[in-house]
Amino acid sequence: MLLLGIDGGQTSTKACLYDHENNTCLFACGPSIDHMLTFNGQVKTKQAIQQSLQSLLVQARLIRKVDMAFVSISGVHKEHEELIKSWIAECIQVDAFMIEGDVKANLAGASNGNNDGVLIIAGGGSIGYYFDERQEFVAGGYGHILGDEGSAYWIGLQAIKAGIRDSEARGPLTVLRKQTLDYFGEESFWGIKKRIHADKIQRSDIAQLSLLVEQTAAKGDEAAQSILQQAGEELGGLAISVLQQARACDPALKLDNVYMTGGVFHSERVVNSMQAAIHRYDAAVRISRPQFPPVVGAVILAAQALQVSMDMAVVKKALQGEQI
Repeated sequence: MLLLGIDGGQTSTKACLYDHENNTCLFACGPSIDHMLTFNGQVKTKQAIQQSLQSLLVQARLIRKVDMAFVSISGVHKEHEELIKSWIAECIQVDAFMIEGDVKANLAGASNGNNDGVLIIAGGGSIGYYFDERQEFVAGGYGHILGDEGSAYWIGLQAIKAGIRDSEARGPLTVLRKQTLDYFGEESFWGIKKRIHADKIQRSDIAQLSLLVEQTAAKGDEAAQSILQQAGEELGGLAISVLQQARACDPALKLDNVYMTGGVFHSERVVNSMQAAIHRYDAAVRISRPQFPPVVGAVILAAQALQVSMDMAVVKKALQGEQI
């Protein structure tokens, strides 16, 4: 029994092949995907999926068919499923497909398939998520215009706003004023404004500012520290919302974990702030790092769909030394 997992995200695309009979596990990486709602986004996503898959098949050599593929794609829509299947079919034959957004594979990987906690994703965007056999419970996930509070993009945007407020004496003095101007190579925030509205500054460029915020906060800048504090509180709010939704639906539900995934959680300030917010709601909730990456979660879901067991010790060994 051969199981294929693909995790396409805004940072990179990962692929995993698990051979149930021979007890082997292989990993490969490819470039990032883009939103599927544009032609260019579809071209980029196709290239990312096929490159990661072809890299995987170079390792697998003689394998030409898999029994089940679970494809986890950020921002996927129902109308894109046949398109994605056709891209994969150009590389390998697949007997059965499951194609979903990225949250289910993230939660399956984080919880090792146990589905015993709420997932919080905080990378380029942010969302809170849990699902059981009957329904899904969601908070956030509305994108950078309507939401994504606590995400790397949101943190970067707050840094720019803090710099603007400092420059106009409407807010506290902050090193972020000079740092954001230097980062974009501008002398004033009007230059940044013009480039943003002309689509000459990408969302990823703003998200990268979150790293500067973390560095600046570590040096004692109060505005930067406040941004990270607020980011954690926003993410904690997502977790609390999902916990409340799920518990209201089933008061007997044992849901005592919150799993953190995404680059924002490299910041201990964000983690501590989120934990404090959640513990004000329920002190018994555990804040946990993911047990496995989303691409492993995709394979776990493929295995569960076929009612096949996995040797997770084999998966852990294969992950050692991999940049997954």
